[in-house]
Amino acid sequence: MKIYILFIITSLSLHLSAQTEEYSGTYVFSRESEKNEVLEYKLDLNGDGTFQFTSYRKDIGKNEYHNYSKGKWTVKNKVIDFVSVDIDLDEKFTLDFTGTTARIIKKSPRDMSDKVVPTALQFYKSNIFWIANLKLLLKE
Repeated sequence: MKIYILFIITSLSLHLSAQTEEYSGTYVFSRESEKNEVLEYKLDLNGDGTFQFTSYRKDIGKNEYHNYSKGKWTVKNKVIDFVSVDIDLDEKFTLDFTGTTARIIKKSPRDMSDKVVPTALQFYKSNIFWIANLKLLLKE
């Protein structure tokens, strides 16, 4: 019986580890306007279930804004849920990602066409208004 329970726990942890490895990576978005306004986002989804988010913005007046977040992420039914607990938030890491959800967008393995679909992470819901509907591309 002990061996059976150990087998189940090991199988479950391997499954969860494989699932996070499937989604882990660095996702980015960058845009520069003709007026030299810069907008950059970077999200690191680590294989251990932690994440770190960085936002950088430089406006026309050359003012620079940095925003950071970190916390934990999980996957359930292909939906990525983010959580930032109090210990994750401090003077630097001010964005609370709790309640933020996203999905990975990639080409279906059943799609045999030559169509190129870059892997991306699409945010769907967030209490941070400028995060909702944000799309970041997987950095290869």
